[in-house]
Amino acid sequence: MLRNSKAALFLVSFTAILRAQSTSASLTGRVTDPSHGVITDAQIAAVSAGTNIRYEAVTNGSGEYYLANLPPGTYRLEVEKSGFKKLIKPDVILQVQDTLAIDFEMTLGASAETVTVEAGAPLAV
Repeated sequence: MLRNSKAALFLVSFTAILRAQSTSASLTGRVTDPSHGVITDAQIAAVSAGTNIRYEAVTNGSGEYYLANLPPGTYRLEVEKSGFKKLIKPDVILQVQDTLAIDFEMTLGASAETVTVEAGAPLAV
């Protein structure tokens, strides 16, 4: 009886360990205006370069967004909000279990105008 309970305990703990091993990545960050005020309800999209699948989120009352369960790969990030120029950040590479923090500062202007972010501060992991 004791032997069976040890085996059951091992299986339960092993299953919990397996569930903790994630094969996905996530993105988080804050969207602000030129005066560093937060922008709420901005649309954030991570578009997979390999599949063209879009993963979308909206900034909250603190201007923060969170995109979870992203498959590893290369993404193009798009940020849009009425009254601001659309931002695009290409070539964002996500590895297994990455949690990258990428902040954006939007520029006032027509949303038909696009700003491509080529460089910036190093990504936080």
